[in-house]
Amino acid sequence: MSFPRYKQYKGSGVEWLGEVPEHWKLGKLHHIAILNPAKAELGDIDPQTTISFLPMEAFDTKGDPSLSLERTIGQVETGYTYFRDGDVAFAKVTPCFENGKRAIFSKLTNGVGFGTTELIVLRARHRQTIPKFLYWFVATSEFLGLGEGSMYGAGGLKRVPESFVHQFPVWVPSTDEQNSIVAFLDQEMAKIDALIEEQRRLIELLKEKRQAVISNAITKGLISNIPMKSSGADWLGTVPSHWKVERAGHLFIERDERSESGNEEMLTVSHLTGVTPRSEKTVNMFEAETTEGYKRVYPGDLVINTLWAWMGAMGVSSYSGIVSPAYHVYRARPTMQPDYVNALVRIAAFAKETSRWSKGVWSSRLRLYPQEMFQILFPVPPLQEQRRISESIREQDAKMAELIQESELGIKLLLERRTALISAAVTGKIDVRARIAKPVLSATRYSSGFAHQLLAAEILDRCNSQRMGRIKLQKLIHLCEYHGQVSEVQGDYSRKAAGPFDARAMAGISKNLKKQKWFEEVKEGERYVYRPLEKRGEHKKYLAHWQDEMPRIDEVLSSLGNLRTRECEIISTLYAAWNDLLIDGGPTDDAAILHEASSAERWHKSKEQIAPERWSKALQWMKDKGLVPVGYGKHTRNNPDTINAHSRGSE
Repeated sequence: MSFPRYKQYKGSGVEWLGEVPEHWKLGKLHHIAILNPAKAELGDIDPQTTISFLPMEAFDTKGDPSLSLERTIGQVETGYTYFRDGDVAFAKVTPCFENGKRAIFSKLTNGVGFGTTELIVLRARHRQTIPKFLYWFVATSEFLGLGEGSMYGAGGLKRVPESFVHQFPVWVPSTDEQNSIVAFLDQEMAKIDALIEEQRRLIELLKEKRQAVISNAITKGLISNIPMKSSGADWLGTVPSHWKVERAGHLFIERDERSESGNEEMLTVSHLTGVTPRSEKTVNMFEAETTEGYKRVYPGDLVINTLWAWMGAMGVSSYSGIVSPAYHVYRARPTMQPDYVNALVRIAAFAKETSRWSKGVWSSRLRLYPQEMFQILFPVPPLQEQRRISESIREQDAKMAELIQESELGIKLLLERRTALISAAVTGKIDVRARIAKPVLSATRYSSGFAHQLLAAEILDRCNSQRMGRIKLQKLIHLCEYHGQVSEVQGDYSRKAAGPFDARAMAGISKNLKKQKWFEEVKEGERYVYRPLEKRGEHKKYLAHWQDEMPRIDEVLSSLGNLRTRECEIISTLYAAWNDLLIDGGPTDDAAILHEASSAERWHKSKEQIAPERWSKALQWMKDKGLVPVGYGKHTRNNPDTINAHSRGSE
């Protein structure tokens, strides 16, 4: 996709920046932003006032701080960095700065926050500077690259000097253009991030498939519909009837040949890479004063990292070398083919079995000694079949590796595009004003079907993650409709096992999200997930029609977006039950609400399987968050199955 340039440019006077649009103003960063606002502006605030506290791990490259904790002013006022809603902060310490860790703050507790001293805080100095423009400014490759070059400090821990930030050149468009740039980057980055997430999910699925293919081939063979027999080992289950199953003591002998000089190639064994030369490792590792007396290893030897065997740190070596005396080295007898053994010991089921045989006081300090290792049952296919299995695994592995490599390259290219777009938009190398969809202000009402699509698209755009599925999406739609009082949605909810559910609406959502090219519902295993499509984010132009409802929708999504499905189910059920009581004019004390939501008679028999304390805790959480119904909308419909079952039980 190509973007137009501005019609006229001028020299910036900054060599690395080059030209900027002619009408943009030039200056220094401290002209438009206050650096590290003083805590003194808090005045005589009560030390017991609750505020947000964000450790460094709360910051990420997407700028949405998570893991927010609550502290009192008195606990953090000394020795921590201060910020408030609307401020922008970025990490000044390596490697967090180079990785682009930053945040723009909103909805801090009481509007105030404190965090690590390894932050630099920027606050817009006047209304001509949009805070989100500052946020994207510090994400440009120019700011990050030059900042990295200015770092000072000894060793691996370096920091960006405040003087660099104070004097950094800025190029400032009008507030309207800043808003256009911010809107453009918000839209485009959401699309790119969604594509990156898809590639990462694909890589994980490929890795899972690789493990499944290897495990099945190793333990079941390559021929389908072959007669099977019990292996006698829980971790193996059934194996082909013509295979043998023998204990490792009959298949391996321990080798303990020691190096006289210690000059051989040093090998290491991990659960990630198996047996590899230590020289290939890029991390700092403990170096012994002498490796004389270390155990010798030859190609084909099975090497087990005794301490980490329970994690899968073992493998058959392809190298000659030496390993720590704490490792154990085994040589397979002729009935076992080395490549087959290597694949076998590196599947997850085998690692779990070694954990069962390992000994130790703590789970993280289990050790697999030879006498226990020799008790493990191994499948023993005919030698020729072992070779065919190994060859098949190599072929499958090569295909999977190629697909994973393609996805990793795709992620790399998307990240490069992300960086390039941010810099191009913020520095004026492209004119994005015409690319921003203008809000659609409709004088007519949206149909219920379109309103459902729109609400679902906004929820998925903001909250889509591994925790999102069809049930959670329905709970969030229900809560957004009722708490946001979005009259056009007009949900028709029944009291189902997983809480309020509108089956007809969900079927329409699945179909029309794909039709709009916003999201696609796909079944993965036993659950549904939502994959972003090419027009993700374009639904936002219709949200201006809900400008009065959006603050309450925001409350729901910011509070529940990261919760698990079960938690969303409990809260949605409580909200519906409470709202129904208000509609009926009945009592709405805690006992009445909890009974209405959790009893089989009033809702569904599955609700009684949820612990009472979870219901009580969730109800109090709703009150603390302000998720309190007002008797809005239609009453949920009773579940006929529950009514009939209850009636039969009363006869």
